[in-house]
Parts: sequence; C-alpha cells; structure tokens
Amino acid sequence: MTLIEVIVSIALLSLVILTFAYVFIQSQSATTDNGTRQTALQLAQRHLSDVLSGDSLPAPAASQPVPPSSPGNVDHYKYDGNEKIGDTSFDTYVFILKPTDGNQPVVVRTFYGTKYVELYNYYTTNGE
Repeated sequence: MTLIEVIVSIALLSLVILTFAYVFIQSQSATTDNGTRQTALQLAQRHLSDVLSGDSLPAPAASQPVPPSSPGNVDHYKYDGNEKIGDTSFDTYVFILKPTDGNQPVVVRTFYGTKYVELYNYYTTNGE
C-alpha cells in the first residue's frame, strides 16, 4: 500500500465512524424525549383517572396560575400542581369544558418545558 492509499482509507474510515456517531447521538436524544413524553402521559393519565373516579367535577381554586395554552370552549380549569421528576418539571391542568350534547368533556394537559401532552374523556354520573 502506498502512503496515499493509507491516508484515503483512514479518511474514509473516519467519515464512516463520524456518521455512525451522529446517528447514535440523535437516537439517544429521541429516546430521552420519548421517555419524558411517556412520563408526562402517565402523569396526565393519573390526573384524568382521579377526576373521572371522583364524586364530582373539580372546582377552580381561588388563586391559581394561568395555563400556557388552553383548549377551546373551556368552562373552568384547575391547576393540579407541579411535579419534578429528574431534571424535568411537569405542570398539570384539568380543563372542564362546556357541556355538549349532554356530555361533560374533561381535558387534562401536562406541560413540560415548551411541550405538553393532552388526554380527554367524558365525565358521567350514574342517574340512579
């Protein structure tokens, strides 16, 4: 092998290694983001289950922070608190929407950073 062939093979090998390193770094970032989103979904699910299994809908508190964003047609909302898990802070809000067709929609949003996850369902009561 000549010196040129050795230099070219080292350069090509370096290029391949750098390409794979970039892919592994990106996949680690996506995995971390997915883990944070999963945590936010689990928190939202817990809060939604608490609301749906309660005897009545939550009433708004006298003093509570304003949510970063709200769904449309909101009757009132309740701030359900801040939870810090690892390095991420999660703020959960329960939105009680105006009734439609006799159904009472409930939306739960859990905010983390500039993102949020949202779950919704309908609150029902037993008429008996």
